[in-house]
Amino acid sequence: MRTDGSGLSLRKRLTWYVVVTLLLMTASSGVAIYQGTSHEADEVFSASLVQTARILDGLISRTAIETNRRQLKRALERGPKAHEYERKLFFAVLDENGKMLLHSREAPKFPRKNIETGFSEIKYKGKKWFTFAHGSSHDDLLIIVGERSGIREELTEYIGGGLLYPLIFLLPLVLWLLWQIVGVALKPLQVVTDQLLQQDLKHLKSIDVAGVPKEISPLVDALNQMIGDLDAAYLRERHFVSDASHELRNPLASLLINVDNAIEESSDTGAIESLQSMKLSIMRLTHLVSQLLALSHFENPDIDREFEWVDLGQVCAGVVESRQARAAAKSITLEMKISATQCRIKGSESLLESLLSNLVDNAILYCPRASRVRIYCDREDNDLVLAVDDSGPGLDAAQREKAAGRFYRAADTKASTNGAGLGLSIVETITASHSGRMLLSESELGGLRVSIRFDMT
Repeated sequence: MRTDGSGLSLRKRLTWYVVVTLLLMTASSGVAIYQGTSHEADEVFSASLVQTARILDGLISRTAIETNRRQLKRALERGPKAHEYERKLFFAVLDENGKMLLHSREAPKFPRKNIETGFSEIKYKGKKWFTFAHGSSHDDLLIIVGERSGIREELTEYIGGGLLYPLIFLLPLVLWLLWQIVGVALKPLQVVTDQLLQQDLKHLKSIDVAGVPKEISPLVDALNQMIGDLDAAYLRERHFVSDASHELRNPLASLLINVDNAIEESSDTGAIESLQSMKLSIMRLTHLVSQLLALSHFENPDIDREFEWVDLGQVCAGVVESRQARAAAKSITLEMKISATQCRIKGSESLLESLLSNLVDNAILYCPRASRVRIYCDREDNDLVLAVDDSGPGLDAAQREKAAGRFYRAADTKASTNGAGLGLSIVETITASHSGRMLLSESELGGLRVSIRFDMT
């Protein structure tokens, strides 16, 4: 039973697993990088605030500020801003009353009561500031150094993004490489699959184990064991059918002769009717044995068949001539529609004659009296088409799907014919040996159309 192939392929599944793992690892590393970068930035900037505060403490005192206030103020406020970050950094010197004795440009006016010595986070006018307050070693002044939180955040994003963005941008390339790598890794499995798909029941071959990874070696060994068992079973079946058919032919022929003799010698009407019924059964069994033997012969892959150019038109003419008497017994008209120049094919003349004979015999057997049977042969595009049409009861779509099966006969024909249900199986086997295909459809004559298409490209 063949699956519908709707499941996720192994290649996609492996790629998906690795991609999910890669994304999780990238996300985890991104979080770790962001947190680590943020922590280190806080440490560096905090140390810088402490260092700046201590330098100011060593340079500034109340006396120095009062003596040089004008010069200091002019120096701090002179000229344009040299950098956009200038407004994000500040320092201020406050006296004991909270008055700012000295400060940088645009320094926020924090109330002294809200400022504690050491590190602090202060929100002022909707902005967050990191500050370090240090008491002056000379007097009661308070030195405050601070920076906006955005500086640290921008630096963290810049460093973290510098590490993560390349990973994100390279992700499509990584996915493509991963898809190719997984494909190469699974190629031996695809090779095994291709060998299995190319297997023919009549020509089973072991799977080549060269280059097979050790993970799937047990699977390949099991498949080879199964292939060997199937080949042996098929060979036993073929030999059994062939041997049984051979052994049954002579006893059946002798039995048929004895029944004919008994009919001629008997004068009892009831006994003659019973013998006639027995004769029909023996003839049907003989026909079945002959078809089984033919099928076994055609399916034998050990037979070396030499193909040569065959004129199917002549084959058709010969088959029609040999079936005229049988068709006339049922008032069936045999017609031919044969191309005079387009019916040559490379094949086995005897096999093609058996193919066509089975098709014509089937048509005569299953058609009612006064029917029409037409044999057609001509080129259609790149195919050579050999077809047999009839005006009989035909088969519906469901029956046509089963018709090529062995021993299949339509329900309404089982009681009225002596067919064994092997004719189309033989036709299909011969068709396959000529690389053709058999199609069953509705005929223009109203019955069944069996067409054989041979590729001529």
